[in-house]
Amino acid sequence: MPIRLWCALALLLLAQAVSAEDIPDSVLKAGDASITIQYSSKVSDDFRKLVEGWVRDAADAVITVYRKYPVERVTIEVRVANGGRVGGGMTFDGRLIKVRVGSETTREAFCSDWVMTHEMFHLGFPDTDRTANWIGEGLSTYMEPLARARAGQLSAEEVWGSMIDGFPKGLPAAGDEGLDHTPTWGRTYWGGALFWLLADVEIRRQTNGRKSLDDALRAIVAEGGTGSSHWPEAKIFRRADAAIGKPILEKLDERLGAHPEKTDLAALWQQLGVSQNGRAILFNDSAPWAGIRRALTHG
Repeated sequence: MPIRLWCALALLLLAQAVSAEDIPDSVLKAGDASITIQYSSKVSDDFRKLVEGWVRDAADAVITVYRKYPVERVTIEVRVANGGRVGGGMTFDGRLIKVRVGSETTREAFCSDWVMTHEMFHLGFPDTDRTANWIGEGLSTYMEPLARARAGQLSAEEVWGSMIDGFPKGLPAAGDEGLDHTPTWGRTYWGGALFWLLADVEIRRQTNGRKSLDDALRAIVAEGGTGSSHWPEAKIFRRADAAIGKPILEKLDERLGAHPEKTDLAALWQQLGVSQNGRAILFNDSAPWAGIRRALTHG
C-alpha cells in the first residue's frame, strides 16, 4: 500500500479513537448493579438526561419483579439517529442491549416507550432453542406492562387495554401447529405472552395468591438462568414449577407448545373482570378473579 494511503488510514483510525474517547459514558446504579450507557455520537446534556431517566425507569420496573436488578452489570449502546422516536432494541448474551434512539425524542416519547423495559427482561431470562423463542419474547411482552404499572409508570387501564388489543394477535390460525412449531410474529410475541398470562393466573389461583410467576422468575435467576445462559424449555418449566410447588407450567406447555389450543379470551376477561366499552376500559371487582387482576398490576 502506498505510504500516503497508510498515513491516511492511520489518521482516520486515530480520529475515530479520539472521537470515541470524547463521548463520555453514562453510568447508573440499579441497587448493587451497574448500568453503563454508551452513545454512538455526541449528545447534548439534555438528551443524555432523558436517556438516563428512560433507562432508570426501565430498571425500576424490572426490579419490581425480581426485587433486585437481574444481572450485576450491563452495557446499553444507544445508536443516535435522526427522528423523534425510540427504534427497535436487541439484547446480546445477557450483557449488552443495543437500541436506536432519535436525537429529537421527547420526554413524553421516552415515558410512553416499552422497548427498554422489554429488553431488560431478556437480561434475567435464559436463552432458548430457536423453536422455543416464544418463551423469552412472550415473557418480555407479558411482563413489561405489568412491571411498568407496578412502578407507577402505567395505569391499570393502559395495561389491560393493551392486552385486550394485543392477545387476539397471538391466537392460533388455520394450519397452526402449536407455539413450538409456529414461529410467526403474532404467535411468538402475543401467543407467548398469553401463555405467561394463563400461567400467572393459574399459579395465583391454585396457591390462593401465595405464589405468582414472579416467584418462578426469581428462582430461575437464582439458579443462574440469566440471558448469558442457555436452557432447554423443559429445564425452564421444571425449575419454575419447583419454585411454585405445582406442575403448572409443564402442563400448560404440554397443551400449548405442541397443540394449537385456542383460548376463549372473552371468558378469560369476564373471569378477571375486565371489559372494553368503546375506548374505555372497565373493571368489575365482583368478578371471580378480580383479586388476581388487581394483583397483577400492583405486585
